[in-house]
Amino acid sequence: MQVELRVLELICSRLCHELISPVTAVNNGMELVADGGADMLVEVSELLTNSAAEASGVLQFYRIAYGLGGQDAPPISLGEAKRLTEGLLHHGKVKLAWTVAEVGSDGGLGRRGMKLLLNALVMGIDALPRGGTLAVRLEAAGRAVTIEAAGTGARIEAASRDAHAQAIALDALTARNVHAYFTSLIAAEAGGALEMSEEPDRVTLRLKV
Repeated sequence: MQVELRVLELICSRLCHELISPVTAVNNGMELVADGGADMLVEVSELLTNSAAEASGVLQFYRIAYGLGGQDAPPISLGEAKRLTEGLLHHGKVKLAWTVAEVGSDGGLGRRGMKLLLNALVMGIDALPRGGTLAVRLEAAGRAVTIEAAGTGARIEAASRDAHAQAIALDALTARNVHAYFTSLIAAEAGGALEMSEEPDRVTLRLKV
């Protein structure tokens, strides 16, 4: 129970961190409107539109990645996973190269496998501190996905690697590395695995369920 509470608190902290920037931008835009900035109407409108879209993208993605997200509904499709990831990345420095063809199905991954995929994608995004490309492909026979994060300085931080291996003290978990720990829990629940390998400016994640 102590582990679950600690992870829950840190996951909430991480989600709030993801949302604080776009929500603050929306608030700032509304304050400009309230102050009568009619001469800035076009700029404010663009700010509000982009910031609201960014916040929506974050919420839609993490609703499935972290939450139950309609647990009685069928698993989301690979096409929906792509749409959610595009929404999450829309305003960032990471570009998505999605070569998975099975856009109308879950590719045999199932509900937990799709949840693992979304969380593995976040690990790939975290591995690109300066931006880059996130390439996703479904391997032959399904139930296996490879994610390649390529960009300058691409890496999995040591603390996140330890957290994913659950080789870390509970009080050493932070809002920064808790996602890797959470992903390992999802992998175990899905009866699968997430393997990581690194080379200069490239991180490869292979998930199997």
